[in-house]
Amino acid sequence: MKYLTYTMARLIGICFWLQCCFLLFTQATNAQNIKVMSYNIHHGENIRGQIDLREIGRVIKKSGADLVGLQEVDSVCARSNKEDQMKVLAELTGMYYTFKKHFDYDGGSYGLGILSKYPFDRTFDERISSYPEGSSKTLVLLVTDIEIAKGSIVRFATVHFDYREDPTIRLAQSSETLDFFAKNTYPVILTGDLNAEPNTREIKGLGSMFTDTDISGKSTYPADGPSTKIDYILVSGQHLKKVKKHKVINEPVASDHRPVMASIVLKN
Repeated sequence: MKYLTYTMARLIGICFWLQCCFLLFTQATNAQNIKVMSYNIHHGENIRGQIDLREIGRVIKKSGADLVGLQEVDSVCARSNKEDQMKVLAELTGMYYTFKKHFDYDGGSYGLGILSKYPFDRTFDERISSYPEGSSKTLVLLVTDIEIAKGSIVRFATVHFDYREDPTIRLAQSSETLDFFAKNTYPVILTGDLNAEPNTREIKGLGSMFTDTDISGKSTYPADGPSTKIDYILVSGQHLKKVKKHKVINEPVASDHRPVMASIVLKN
């Protein structure tokens, strides 16, 4: 009887040890696989000119994204029904959220947001140039540190570069973005509407640090008939192990941009 009890105890101990090893392996594996989205939501206005934030939330939730960078976000602006859009999207998707403004607008503020399945460890309100040198006006570069697993921090950011034909300001914004991340040690994922195509100087400049998850140049804008690529998911090259999949989601109505999605694997 004692022998059976001892044997059973050993078996239980071995099973417990194997289960712990499996859980640790699973956690380590999951920590390296991340689904990322970048989405310019056009302050919740669809291509029919209607404010429909619920549809944006449906698109995001259906995607299964872990981290989402959002551009053109309103916070209690009159034009978008005075809603706190990031709070609403967080409720619709069941995700954590943060918002930082570019500037005050229409009774509220206008800026950038991030949704995350994981709590935020730290949030930065960085600023980049908005107008020619000498102007005090700036735009936000929204940066967060997110612990995606115990001890595994990812620096996740979103940005919206200048829209004008003259690339001067975008070149400055590109350079300032690189400067912020220059001494970074965490893996960096940068999302955004960069208002420039892949062969431009401002995008090529970012290539000194970042790898584009889309090598095929799939168009993202306008949503109802994409003809140009201006929306990006970029990952610090030294930390990127593999891009498992990149796609432009076939959503032609919810915003004037199509959302882009990437499933990536980071190095240990």
